[in-house]
Amino acid sequence: MSEIFAELDAACQAFAQQENIPGLVAGIVQGGRLAHVTTVGLADIEAARRVEPATAFRIASMTKNMTALAVLSLRDQGRLSLDAPLGEYVPQFASVRAATRDSRPVSLRDLLSHMAGFVTDDPWGDRVLGMTPAELDSMIATGHLFARAPGLAFEYSNLGYALVGRALTNVSGEPYQSFIRRTILKPLGMHATTFDPSEAMKGDYAFGYRLDEGQWSRERIEPDGEVGAMGGLVTTVPDYARYVAFLLSAWPARDDEEQGPVRRSSVREMGQWHAPPFAIERLAGRPPLATAYGSGLMSSADPRLGRWLHHSGGLPGYGSHVLMLPDRGRGVFAFGNRTYAQMSRLTIRLADMLHDADSQRPVTPPSTVLTRAVEAFVAAYAAGRIEVAEPVLAVNFLLDMPARLRDKELAALKQRLGEGRLELIEPVHALAGRFALICAHGRLRGTITLSPDAAPGIQKLVLVAEDA
Repeated sequence: MSEIFAELDAACQAFAQQENIPGLVAGIVQGGRLAHVTTVGLADIEAARRVEPATAFRIASMTKNMTALAVLSLRDQGRLSLDAPLGEYVPQFASVRAATRDSRPVSLRDLLSHMAGFVTDDPWGDRVLGMTPAELDSMIATGHLFARAPGLAFEYSNLGYALVGRALTNVSGEPYQSFIRRTILKPLGMHATTFDPSEAMKGDYAFGYRLDEGQWSRERIEPDGEVGAMGGLVTTVPDYARYVAFLLSAWPARDDEEQGPVRRSSVREMGQWHAPPFAIERLAGRPPLATAYGSGLMSSADPRLGRWLHHSGGLPGYGSHVLMLPDRGRGVFAFGNRTYAQMSRLTIRLADMLHDADSQRPVTPPSTVLTRAVEAFVAAYAAGRIEVAEPVLAVNFLLDMPARLRDKELAALKQRLGEGRLELIEPVHALAGRFALICAHGRLRGTITLSPDAAPGIQKLVLVAEDA
């Protein structure tokens, strides 16, 4: 792997130069651990202090998926409902005038998926992280919150996640930041992660910069405040790698005992679409990808890399992005210290490079019932009689196509391809999959679907011959 890591380092260096970013750091998570770190440039231009693996960066809206995870943990404990009116958890919101007389109440689910009907507020939200509780109360009471009725369309809202943070504070009985620290950061060993930039600045901290007319200047440091749930985290590569490894450990679904601070099923729920899909911009030379927002994570379908779970972050002085490939157990993330640096361009590039170096998908073993069904079919193919597989045939199978016609199909395939042996079984899930036989004159490929009854049997079988 040393060769590909050297190539990743070079790609990060080239990206920093191309995008004119003072300093950046990138991490690769694989196999449940931090596999590689790349550092480039300066954390402090004035002092000529370089970025190190443990340099702390603000990650802005990448905070949102941790906020969503905290909400789901309280839901799992039965302490809140995602679909209850928000006013149950934020009493001030019960007095907010609805968008229209016929609007339904806003729920936590609406806020988590940016479906509450609020206006997009990225520039505004970035400058109000230090909002006080009283200022948020005033915002709820007097703000022009609604751009449209809830539930009609996706529109990214920092204010929505600020209200999620208030709900977490009220339901948990402790400040949002304290709850996150106690229930997520501490159990995962993320001791260098904080919401307080002034605390982070006492150590190895990356200052944020902007470039105007060829001159670098430090951005104003936005303090921690009442609305940190929307984008307040400061973290390091070693810490954030622990978090990414925990999220990735939720795949695949399995019978193992729970190990993390939140259920694996709830982690997987974060990537499930609640908002309508939309086409994401062309990234890294790709066509627009089908993308939708779940709960704190976007989910995209990429024909090359498979499914991504991802989120960006941007603040004055900072840009960040995390990209996770749950089916490969791989995560790529990067932090930079220039205002709104488009770090997704780098993470996608790094993910592509890793894909090229190791394109083999992790092997998922087929279930016992799927293996039994495929092996029974292989025996039937060898004998030329479908009745050989009768113990694993579902009740509909020979009713849909009589045995004599199945035997005729097997005879024609065998005459064309010759004898065969099982090459592979590739499960789609526990009750369906694909298989292939290597034959004397080509391959026989099949797709198989089992029935959902007590003894799953073959309910559907499609066979395709490929000549040598």
